[in-house]
Amino acid sequence: MNKTYTQAAERSVHEVHELIQTIFAGEPGMARAAMGQLMPVFAEGFSMVTTAGAVVRLPQVAAMFQQSVGGRPGLRIEIGEVETVWQTGSSVALRYQETHHLNGTATARWATAIVDCANGVLRWRCLHETALIS
Repeated sequence: MNKTYTQAAERSVHEVHELIQTIFAGEPGMARAAMGQLMPVFAEGFSMVTTAGAVVRLPQVAAMFQQSVGGRPGLRIEIGEVETVWQTGSSVALRYQETHHLNGTATARWATAIVDCANGVLRWRCLHETALIS
């Protein structure tokens, strides 16, 4: 495995979720600035499978974030157990646990992301989330 790519992809998991937390929980100005930093991270053909099983594409993801600006004050997103599960060329697949803490409640999910690290520019290609039932 290419440690440069895997380390960059692992850092990206943390950075992306810091931006998402700011979008959901931050003041509108900060949230919009975070949107400007987040959206270029997703590749043009990005898609994700939500915890509900829906497949959403980049335009729907962008709309969801736009509609959610500041909508979850107090949200804290915790990332743990980040593990590279596959790497070939500049593409890295990572699995991690994501936990959302809000109003005394925690909801968790496993996520698997494929991140392309070519030429030092990270682009998320796809994301698959699976809810954890507690």
